[in-house]
Parts: sequence; C-alpha cells; structure tokens
Amino acid sequence: MEEQIQQAVEIANSPSSDPVIKEQALSFVSQIKSSTNGWQPCLKILQLDTASTNSKFFALQVICERLPLLSDSEKISLKDMIFNYLSSLISQNKVEPIFLRNALSKTLGLLFVHCTLNCYATLVKDVLSLAYNGSTFNDIATDYYVRTLSVIHQEIGDQMITRDNRSQDQHNLLKDSIRANDMLDMTSVWKKILGHYTSDAVVNRSLADEIINNTIICIGSFVSWIEINLILDEQYMSFLYQFLGEGTNAKRRAITANTFNEILHKKMPPSKKLELINFLNLGGILNQLNINSNAIEFDVSMALAKLVNQIGEESITVLDKCSPAELGSADFRSLACSKILEIFPLIFEFLSNEFDDISLEVFPFISNFLLLLKKNITNETIDLSAINNDEILTTLSKNIILKLKFDEDDDGDDDDTIEQFNEIRSKLSVFLDSIVLLNETLALEVIINCINEFLFSKIGDAGSQPDWRTIELGLYVLTYYSDMLRNNVMNLPKTMINNSRPYFVFNEMLCKVITSSTQILINHPLIQLSFFELLLKHYTFFNNNNIQVEGVNKEDILLKVLNIFISNFGVFSENDKVKYRSWYLFHRFVKMTRPKVGDFIIEELIKSLLPLLSFDFQIVSNKNKLLSNDPSAALFDLDMTLIEESGSFESQLHVFESVGLLITLVSSDDGRINILENVLQPMFTSLEAAITKLSSSQLEIVGLVQVHHYLIAMGNILKGFESLRGQQFDQSKILNVLNQVSQVILITLENFIDFNIIREAIQFCIVRLYIILNNNNHSEKELLQSILSKFISCIMLNFEKLKVLEIISFINFVSQIFYQSSTDESSYILLSSLLAPLLSKIFMKVENDKNKVTDEFSKQEVLDLQRSVMSMLIAISNDHLNSLWLANEDNKAMLINVINTMLSYSYNHQGTDLSIVKLSILVLNMLCQGLGSGIVVDPQDNFRSDNNKFEQVNELLINNSILLVAELGLKVPAANKNLLKDAQFRNNITLEVCRLLKGIAHIGFEYPDSNTLQKKKSENATDSNKFTPLPVGFNEETCQQISNTLVGNFGFPSELAAQLVQTLVSTTDRNFMKYLIDLVEKF
Repeated sequence: MEEQIQQAVEIANSPSSDPVIKEQALSFVSQIKSSTNGWQPCLKILQLDTASTNSKFFALQVICERLPLLSDSEKISLKDMIFNYLSSLISQNKVEPIFLRNALSKTLGLLFVHCTLNCYATLVKDVLSLAYNGSTFNDIATDYYVRTLSVIHQEIGDQMITRDNRSQDQHNLLKDSIRANDMLDMTSVWKKILGHYTSDAVVNRSLADEIINNTIICIGSFVSWIEINLILDEQYMSFLYQFLGEGTNAKRRAITANTFNEILHKKMPPSKKLELINFLNLGGILNQLNINSNAIEFDVSMALAKLVNQIGEESITVLDKCSPAELGSADFRSLACSKILEIFPLIFEFLSNEFDDISLEVFPFISNFLLLLKKNITNETIDLSAINNDEILTTLSKNIILKLKFDEDDDGDDDDTIEQFNEIRSKLSVFLDSIVLLNETLALEVIINCINEFLFSKIGDAGSQPDWRTIELGLYVLTYYSDMLRNNVMNLPKTMINNSRPYFVFNEMLCKVITSSTQILINHPLIQLSFFELLLKHYTFFNNNNIQVEGVNKEDILLKVLNIFISNFGVFSENDKVKYRSWYLFHRFVKMTRPKVGDFIIEELIKSLLPLLSFDFQIVSNKNKLLSNDPSAALFDLDMTLIEESGSFESQLHVFESVGLLITLVSSDDGRINILENVLQPMFTSLEAAITKLSSSQLEIVGLVQVHHYLIAMGNILKGFESLRGQQFDQSKILNVLNQVSQVILITLENFIDFNIIREAIQFCIVRLYIILNNNNHSEKELLQSILSKFISCIMLNFEKLKVLEIISFINFVSQIFYQSSTDESSYILLSSLLAPLLSKIFMKVENDKNKVTDEFSKQEVLDLQRSVMSMLIAISNDHLNSLWLANEDNKAMLINVINTMLSYSYNHQGTDLSIVKLSILVLNMLCQGLGSGIVVDPQDNFRSDNNKFEQVNELLINNSILLVAELGLKVPAANKNLLKDAQFRNNITLEVCRLLKGIAHIGFEYPDSNTLQKKKSENATDSNKFTPLPVGFNEETCQQISNTLVGNFGFPSELAAQLVQTLVSTTDRNFMKYLIDLVEKF
C-alpha cells in the first residue's frame, strides 16, 4: 500500500504524466485522504528512507486531516510514531525542505491541541527536551521546537481567526495549560536560543537565522496571552534592540519591528500602557537610528512605519482612555505627550516616503492625533499645548501638502495610478480640514504660502522651467482651498463667506493664475484639466459684479479665460482626454457665465470653433447583426451603441451647443442670424448630399451615421436657443431660419424614414424646435403647428416601422404637447385628430407584440410600452383635456375601447404585471372623475362643452368600475386571503380600487386629499377668476349606485352596504383600505 501511495503521489505531481493515469492517481490519493485507515500507511511512509519529499508531505497532510477524529489510543500511537520520525531526523542531522519542516511542525502542533487535555499533556516539554538538554542545543530539534510553538499559537491564540464558542473554550483551557506548565520554560529558553544562535559558535548559519527569526515571531505571537514581564527584562530587550537596528539582516529587522508591534498592542490599562511605552523607549531608539525610509528595503520600511504608527496610536489611546484623574496629572500628561512628540520626526519621514503604501501606514496616527485635538478643542481644564501648538501643526500641514505631489517617477498619464493617488489625496485633504478647524489662521497661512511658492515663485525668472508636478500641486492646493471655502470648513456664517478675507485672497490668486497663465500653465493634461475645472467651479466670479479684485479688470480676465479655452491648451489640445473634457467644460462655462463681451469677440470665438463643427470619423467596428442580404436593408435597424467609431461624437455635441449659446449672445439681430445661417449651411449641404446618395443607392453606414450626427448636432445648436424669449430677438428673422431648419429636417425624415437612427435624431430636433417656439410665445403659431402636423403625419403614416423605444419617445413627446394644448386651441385641434388613430396603433402594437414575446427583453419592452401609453392617458386628465375624448365620434369610440382595455388589464391581474394593473385602475379613476357625469365637469378644461356627451357613461364606465372594485377589492381576496398579506397586492391593487371607488363616490365634486379628506388645493387656486372650482361633498346618486350593486350583485346586507358607503366618504384612502381588508377577513 505504501508503495502504491508513493507512486500515485508522484504521478499526480508530475507535469508530464499521462492525463488519464494522472486522473486515476488523483482519485486514488483522494480515497486515501478520506478513508478511515489511510493515515496508517502514511505513517509508515515517514519511516522509509526512500520516500520522496512529495510522498512525505502528502503523508503528513493525511495525518493532520485525520488526527482530530482518532481515538485517544490511536493518538498516542500516532504520537509515538511521529516522535520516532523526528528523532530519526535529529540523529541523522537531516535538514528537510522548509515545507516539510512546516508540515511536521503542524502535526506536532495539532497533537498538542487534540491530546493535551485528555491523553498527552507534555508535548511542549518533550519537544523542548529534544532541543535543549540544559546546556547545549540541537539545531534540528530547536528548529522544530519554535516552529511547533508558532503552530500552537496559530491554532489556539491567533485573534484574527474567528472560532465558535466551544472551540474558544477549549483553546482557553489549552492556554491555561501552557501558562501553568510551559510558560516559564518557554520564555527562558527563547532567551537562551537568541543568545546561542547569535554567537559565532554556530556552524549552520542559515538554519540558525531561521531559528532566530522564528523565535522572534514566537515572542510576538505569545505575548498577547502570556505574562509580558517575562520578556521585558534587560537581556531580552538588548537582543530585540540589536535586531531592530541590524542593517544587514532586513528580514530579521522587519520581524523584530512586528514583534514590538505585538508587545505594544498588549491589552492593559492606560497607566500600565504608558509605563510600557516609556520602558520600551522605541521612539528614542528609532530616532537614534537616523532612518532614511527611501534608502532601506521596502519590507523593512513598511514594518518600521507600522511600528511608528503603533507607538503613536497607543500613546494617543493612553490620553484618550485614561481616567480624569490621570489626565489631570501634569506628569502623566507630560510623559504621554512627550511620547507623541518623540515620533513626529519619524511620522514625517514615513509620510514622505516615495511609496504610498508605506505612507499610508502612518495615516491612522495622523487621523487619531487630529481627532484627539478636536475632541479637546474646547477643553480649557486640560493643557495639551505640548502637542497642540503652531510648530507641530505648521510642520504637519506642510508635510501633508508635500505628500499631495506626484512622485518624480510618475508621468501622470496612467488613469489607474491617478485614481489611486486621488484616493490618497482625498484622505490627506481630510487631515487639512481638521487642521483648519483647529487653527484656521495658521492653516490658511500655510496653504496660501504653499500656493504662492508652487505657482508664483518662479514668475519672472529668466530661463527657469518649473516642474509640471509643482504646478499641478499648486493648482490642486488652490482647488482644495476653493473647495474648503465652498464647503465652509471654517464654519463661517453663510452670509459672510463671500465677504471673508480667505475668499478675497482666493479671488486674488485665481486672477493671478489667469493673468500669469503663459508662465504658469505647462502643457500637461493634469494641469490643463485642473485649471479649467477650477474656472468652472468659480464661474460666479465672472458674472457677479459684487465680486471685485483690486487692480483687476474682470472683462480682461474673462477674455483671457475665453482665449485660453479656445487654444491648444484647451479645446484644440493634442491630448484627446484634455480636448474632449475641454469641450464639455467650455460649454458649461459659456452656459453658466453667458459672457457679456462685444459682438466682435463672440464672432471671433465662433469662427475659432468652426473647425470643430465637422465630422471626420471612421467606423472602427459594427456589431449590429445583419438581418438581410440587402446592404441597404441592413442599415434600417441599427443600434448606435454597437457601432464603434473614431473620435468622440458625444463630446463634440458640447461644442455645437456652445456655438448655439454663443450665437444667442450676439446683440445684433442681423449678426446673430448671419452667423446661425453660416453655421447651419454646411450641415444642410451635407444632408442634401446624403439624400442624393440615398436616391442613387450609394448610401453606406458611414454616410448614414454622418446624417445622424449632423441632425443631432443641429439639434444641439438649437438647444443653445432654448433659454431665449421672444423679446430678445427679431421674431420674423429667427422664424425664417427656424422654418428653413424645419424644412430640412422634415425633408430628411421623408427620405430617411426607413432608418431608425435618423428617425430618432429627427425627433430630437423636432423637440428642440418645439421648446424654442413654445418658450417664445409667438403671436402666430402657424410655424409650430405646421412643423408638428407634418412630423406627426409622417410618423403616423410609417408607424409600423417604429421600434418600441421610438414609440415610447413619441408618446412622451405627445404628452409634452398635451400640457401646452390646455391653453392653445390650434394644438388642441391637432391632438383631437391625433388621439384616436394614435391609440389605435399603439393598442394594436401592444397586442401583436404580446403574442410574439419570446424572451424577457421583449416582454419588458411590451410592459414599458403599456406603461407609457397609460401615462399618456393619465396626462390627458392631469392636463385638463378630458374634453378631447368627446371632441369627435372617433375619439368617443376610442374612449370605449380604452375603458374596455383598462377593464381587461385589471381583471386579468394574475396574468398581468401588477404595475400595469395599478395604472389601468388609475386610468379608470381619472376617467370617472373627468367624465363620470357624462359631460366634462373639469372647470379648468378650457374646451369643455355641455353639448358633448358620453351617453354610455353609466353602464360602461361607472357600473363596470363598481363591479371591478367589488371583484378585486372583495371577491378575489375573500377567495384567497393570503393576498391581503401580500404588500404588492395591497399597494398596487387594493389601495387603487379603494381610490377608484372614492372617485366614483365624488363624481362631479372635488376629490378630497388622499391623506386628510380636505379639499385638494388646485394648482390654480390662487387665481380665483380663472375658473370656478368644483363643489365640496359627494355624489349621492353614485353612492346609492355603489350600495345597490353590492346588495344586488354580491348579496351584501343593505345595512352593511350603507356602512361601507358611509365609511368610503368619511375616511381617507388608506383608512378605507384597512376597513375593506377587515371586512374581507371577517367573512
């Protein structure tokens, strides 16, 4: 069996083994591991001189896994065999590979854990007896001794491992056993090991170094749960101090630093902890070493940084957790403060390290130090001036600011590195915030001096070329300074911020950066972006006349900024990241400041931007699936997100909108129109060329995408005009241009109606035109009505070509027109003719697509379409246009169709998404309130007429709605009372049918507020002359109809029906829902 196991292990570990045989070998060794007796042949393998290291390692693995499950007698037998194996290694003076030594040590450690309390209590002493006979050490045995102790700590003392209560209780007993039986011997022999193996008498120096290092690790591990005084003697400290300063052994130095960390971390009262810190005197010792953290090994520097941080944190904890009496003691406080002061030079050393990972190690101390000072900022009884003084805070502030600088080997061009460094910067900024709170005057002086040094000290120096990192740091600190003001870190009254001295100083420095830009601003992406981001953050400086800087002409400053934007430093940068971001920042800056400069300046800015208004791109990849062999048909249905192109179209749109904004700033009507025509004409020409290509069957995907881009670009130029009002320009002239734009757009639509991306782009343009013309309230609406009529007609004629998302977008646009139509007769007439055919097409689309649903995506599309159309139906009522339903016979017929459709959705609640059911009930409620009297009673509906009637209202709408309420509110939950516990059913169905019933009860009357039963405040209630509000009360006729239906159709007792109606009209929606639920639960 032993031979088979060895063969299987070798095959399993060999990379050249046959895969089939290797699989068999793996299966075999897995069986050995899981078998009850597999550990026995593994023990025998350990005794074989011919066994390979792989076989021995596997054998020890099997033994370790099986050991906890063995009987006490089996454990004793196993122990004897393991000790025999260990003794043979010792007698042969055989140094096994480290992984085998660790495996055997783990076996010994597990024997301790699972045997000490029941069958074998002397393992530690027995291993020690092999290592040390009282006068001499055996190297092999000593190595296993300290390794075994490390395993024991990992198993029972490592606080990083979470254990259940039962295991923890057992481990506590094992710790007690060590404290009682082995602690004195262990601590004594550790000292002797360190003395012996650091002497020159050692033969095997490599093994000796391992023994020393593992012994130091043992000291650090066990110190948390053994008597600490046993290792706090002069000889121990002498060894550890020696190792800590040992420059030639980096590994030992780092291990020793970690051990001191564990010693410092030992739990004890604050006074005892202060005694320990003072006794160890680590701050003084480390300062004597004159550490240069950048010159020593990374691991050593990391370990020392952790140690310095631990010294500081423990010292702060002493002050934070001590008793009031201790804190009041001048000697106690002085000693604790001195230990904090002692490590500050070391903190600054590691904070300035070139590796951020090392610097981060001292962040916790800095954070806790500043927190301690903030906690005691108003404490006048305790003097902490020793650690809270100008010298410390000034030095700390300067070191924090210097840490904000990019490293010398960082070119600032890697996004991931920049993101990581910005996370560090944000933490450092929090430290600066704390210092500002502690000493505002000092912090601001340091910050301002640093900004002046980094940005302005080299101005005028002939031939000096400042480092980009220094300039970037200056801009970053200036940005921090501005953010500090914006976030009011100083806690100034809000009315005082803009008039404060710090704010005035910032404005001075901002102006100085702008005026000295040619000498300060180096052509580096981070500097360029920081500069423009800073300008945008403080756009109010440029358009607020109350903000003035002595000796500065703000118009000149603004012109300087605009020129910098329109330069190679900004929108024409050779760096794509800077260029694209600058397009957005320039757009935002122009939009927020609307710069008041002369027409000539504006025209020059626009001329400068003209080269950016063309599209020079290539299609890099097109992942749209080809649905047809016809190349042109393949272009009909494109997803732009699946087309990758060169350039950045989305960013470029900001330039087009910027141009539109700038055109509106031209004061001359003729000048404005000329510029607009000159900007638009190349787009018109390109679109005409595309139409020609289409007619000659030469259109390719690049041409089609270009048409899309020009249309969207045109729409973005128009976006710049959206904030204008009619009195700001000559209406006739701008109308002529807008008419020309609309003609180009509509002609393009007619020619490209088959292409979805063109339809989407044109709707975007139409919406822009609609907003502009509506905003300006022209006396004649002919142009707007002409545009809407042509666009809607074209869409309706080609409705079957529209994708679901296009239909939803079109519905949303029509809903937008509803709002305007409540006061505009021409729009009302247009919508009255559109309503029936549009809804007919939408409902047909919904039914057709529902029958074709094959996946979750298409199902979701249908749901989105249903939600959109029902939102539009609700908008009709909300916008006071219920009269549309009665405007003509087609609309009346569609009203009947809508009611039946909503009833169908509602009754089919089990097979319909609950959100659709909820909306359908809400639509019925709105129709009942708006048309429940058979005529339009809404006083805000400007087109209502008593001559227009809905004759079937009672039987079709009112009665069916009452039946629906009874069905969904009473009958369905009575048959399945678990539905009443379903929050989704209650909130989407039960509550809505209660509101529907309340709406029926208040037909012809003001619907009460759903929460208070008070009359709802109408949106126009302040204008009492505009309309006469509906009366307050309820409709007795419909209330009687509700009662009769409950009695006649559902067998309600007349008293109960009357009670229900009374509750309906006298309680809020939710209270009535509770009544209804209680009613159902009783029957």
